[in-house]
Amino acid sequence: MDDVLAVFRLLIAVPLAIAGFKDIAESPGYRRAMAIAEVVVAFGLLQQATAWWSAVLTLCCLALGSVLAGGALASLTRGITLAIPACVVIWLGRADSGPDILTWLSGLPVGQLAAVAVGLVALGLVSAQRPEPVEPPAPQAKPAAVPLIHGKPELTIGMATYDDFDGTYFTLQALRQYHDLENVELLVVDNYGCAHTRDFVRDWARSTYVLADDVVGTAAAKELVFRNASGAAVLCCDSHVLFAPGTIARLKRFYRDNPGCHDLLQGPLVYDDGELISTHFDPVWRDQMWGVWATDERGLDGEAEPFEIPMQGLGVFSCRAEAWPGFHPGFRGFGGEEGYLHAKFRQAGRRCLCLPWLRWMHRFGRPRGIPYPLTVEDKLRNYLLGHIELGLDPQPVLSHFSQYLPAERIAQLVEGAARWESGLASR
Repeated sequence: MDDVLAVFRLLIAVPLAIAGFKDIAESPGYRRAMAIAEVVVAFGLLQQATAWWSAVLTLCCLALGSVLAGGALASLTRGITLAIPACVVIWLGRADSGPDILTWLSGLPVGQLAAVAVGLVALGLVSAQRPEPVEPPAPQAKPAAVPLIHGKPELTIGMATYDDFDGTYFTLQALRQYHDLENVELLVVDNYGCAHTRDFVRDWARSTYVLADDVVGTAAAKELVFRNASGAAVLCCDSHVLFAPGTIARLKRFYRDNPGCHDLLQGPLVYDDGELISTHFDPVWRDQMWGVWATDERGLDGEAEPFEIPMQGLGVFSCRAEAWPGFHPGFRGFGGEEGYLHAKFRQAGRRCLCLPWLRWMHRFGRPRGIPYPLTVEDKLRNYLLGHIELGLDPQPVLSHFSQYLPAERIAQLVEGAARWESGLASR
């Protein structure tokens, strides 16, 4: 009887231990926890004192594994195969479940020990081929006019908005009505906290809504677009932008055709007349801003090849999520992003490209005034932080803003930016 019980305990312990160690190394979440439990049970089967209870726990583990696998055939087959010897140990070994396995093995004649060793090796090889358990099925989404995205979308179209319900409404609705949004996530980061925007985005546009009113600023809000995006690539835009027909479908196709592209992608701004365009910024200081609108003739033809640009307005820009370098965490308010982001991409060995077909129209008109904070101090501080981070010469920044702020105030902002950067470096 001892030999029978020892053999049946080994028939359970070896597959449990091998498959368990394999899943501990390769599996996340609940599967790893189940694997650890199986390994513990396997070692319990080797000891006389714990063998009977370990056989009982074997049945529990097998039953739970089958439930979590959704009744998959491979899981059920494995469960039945191991449950049979477990039931034998429970039935025959209630009073005495047999000797410790190591003691039993040491007492076998050489011939029997060799036979057991060969059998264990064969059993181990079979156990190592255990099929991968099936993940629990995802909950079914309710039918919707625009299907909710499950899994990882190809593209996230994300926008940062500040007290701009009208702009957010028409940008989202234009995307939903006129563009290919298959496998696309729509995301809105609300930097103000508008209940009307929240309800529209969640309930009607069936998109992802993120409230982020603790730190106000265009860079901070756009940073959250990338942090919350689920897509493999991200298209970030202002909340008052319209895209040319076919743009979204073509951008998805571009990423499919260029899997190794980690560049910053932008396109020509189309003015309100629908004809004039600006393909980039020239790196010139004017009106408290680094960069003035300019046009490269290569961008006039929407079918032309992509070309490199020095910088461009950030009303629309895109890159792969894994290529995103991030904005400086100290940016606040408006300003400092253009040029800074482009220099950051180039310092990482990547390019800043204009895709002539990636055309977008931006609402510049503000008949009700500008709702978001807009100060000269924020602009200067952001430019200083960006230039310090990237090792750029800050003198052009200081020279330009000396026209708008007194020397004492500029000195205070320079000192504050240096303190911030020093504190960031010490973290």
